[in-house]
Amino acid sequence: MLFCLHNTDCVAWEQITCKLAKNQGNKKRWLTHEYKPVIDPVSIPEGSPQHAALLQAIKQMNLNPSRFRYVSGGMDNVDGVGVANGESEIWMKDLGADRSHISATEQSDADYSSSCTATESDIIINSHYRPAREPVNINKIDYSTTKSQMFEYGGSYGVFRSIVMHEMGHAAGLQHEGDSLNLMGGDYLLVAQGDTVNPYIGEDAASGLIALYGLADNAQEDISVSHWRYGGKKALGDGSFFSIHQRSRIFDSANKELDKHCPYVKPDLSGAPISSCPEPVYKVTPGQAVKLELSYENAGKTTPLHAIVNYYVSDDAVIDISDTVLATKTLAFKRDSTPATFSTDLVVPKALISGKPYWLGCIVDANNQLAESFETNNATYIGIVVK
Repeated sequence: MLFCLHNTDCVAWEQITCKLAKNQGNKKRWLTHEYKPVIDPVSIPEGSPQHAALLQAIKQMNLNPSRFRYVSGGMDNVDGVGVANGESEIWMKDLGADRSHISATEQSDADYSSSCTATESDIIINSHYRPAREPVNINKIDYSTTKSQMFEYGGSYGVFRSIVMHEMGHAAGLQHEGDSLNLMGGDYLLVAQGDTVNPYIGEDAASGLIALYGLADNAQEDISVSHWRYGGKKALGDGSFFSIHQRSRIFDSANKELDKHCPYVKPDLSGAPISSCPEPVYKVTPGQAVKLELSYENAGKTTPLHAIVNYYVSDDAVIDISDTVLATKTLAFKRDSTPATFSTDLVVPKALISGKPYWLGCIVDANNQLAESFETNNATYIGIVVK
């Protein structure tokens, strides 16, 4: 079976537009096609957890299929860091109590250039990021990949790598985007396997970078699947929008969302962490026909790209080829900047044990035929429990 994920072309990503009288309407871009920041050794010491996470963020952004490259410039010298000093830099700084809701900011000389062309971009990560989420009065940025720590999975912290990758999107010229599941939205892009979370660049940002800077000669493939979906947008004060990301769902054969074993709601930035049900778990019956909703993306060089996709039932939250296959399809992944979110018909095996937790999952490129730039986002899951 061959399914094409999108039927019409669309563009969601947006390019930053300069706003001063001398450059109003011009679009931000780099002539050099390279962002090479140096790292502040005072606020981000070499070998520290935040330094390791930052290098990983640079590596992941540099896997994008465009000609635009992200390259570490090493540690900064002893002259200190600051905006408009002729050098792209990344550092951490207390931005003050009145900006405690902001995780990071990017500032570029493109804003003041008559042509809106960037030669310098600085990323400042807020060491006073303190939204109301408990525990209070501590910085809410986590450098690990531990799922249970993260806001989106009921925890208390933002993902450092996602925060930096989002700001690196701005550095290249990408604006906030509110119309799709994407890196430049407020919830960023995450995929989980077991208790590990990985951020990734995604289809929308990759499409934008290709449109701005062209496709690299050595670009690789990159398809992915996640248990997140687009859930609308919210306005920011500068006229741009953030996207809202919600968890994907399981439906019955009549397209009605199944009852949940836990009263899952998406965490927000206020109140206590959600510990009783940090993820959705749906009630099913043996032999039941269900529809598994997931989101699929193509952030690689080829469009459309055909790949084998397997759907599984697993007795743990790590989906792999040792799990029981429920269905196999061939999908045609289009890279048109908007992830495809849709449901797939599956049948719950009759042999599942009542009261025991299971997971319905998916692996894209299940036969491992593609040479991909970033393969840790090839599988995902949603929890179920048999009535």
